[in-house]
Amino acid sequence: MPQRITAIEPQKKAGSHRVNVFLNGAFAFSLHEELGARLSPGSSLSEAEVAQFQREDDLHRAYDAALLLLSYRPRSASEVRQRLARRGFAPDLVSEALERLQRTGLVDDAEFAQSWVENRQTYRPSGSRLLSAELRAKGIEREIIDEVLPGEETEEESAYRAALRKARSLQGLPWLEFRQKLGGHLVRRGFGYDIAFSTVQRLWQELHGTPDGDSED
Repeated sequence: MPQRITAIEPQKKAGSHRVNVFLNGAFAFSLHEELGARLSPGSSLSEAEVAQFQREDDLHRAYDAALLLLSYRPRSASEVRQRLARRGFAPDLVSEALERLQRTGLVDDAEFAQSWVENRQTYRPSGSRLLSAELRAKGIEREIIDEVLPGEETEEESAYRAALRKARSLQGLPWLEFRQKLGGHLVRRGFGYDIAFSTVQRLWQELHGTPDGDSED
């Protein structure tokens, strides 16, 4: 049976953008003010219409929660989905909010992955193995990961930059210990063994003026 809207009142909480809706003289539910603007006192709502307004309000809250997450840093679609689910939003609402974010370009896994790699290469050079593992943990698809990982030449330069400071701190060690410690450092940063070893050789020669461990002979 339809119920008559008897009042629509703004919530008194500072900064609130919600209104309280009263049906037949009693508080019934609250809505975001954008949804409340579609209602007017004196009109009637069926149970189905009430349910639809409440669902739209839940979707609005899910979308706003996602926007807040994205205001701190870019996130992958999987990250947004997981965080909204933990907030208790229903799966269908999460999917709908996420689709809207993707349509407007606010969530874009390809762009996120490219930005992640560029940021790592700038501030914390890492190898493809580590970058790939990090992106998989973010829910990025393999096809996208393969597209954004650096090429061999870029990876070699990243390994060099990742090792330079460490190499200087190890400069006084003999070759075998230098190779073990610096190589292990690079492998832990996700670089392959071949690139790690060639980088160790390059830095040893730059620091000592001799290839490999020739200075120990």
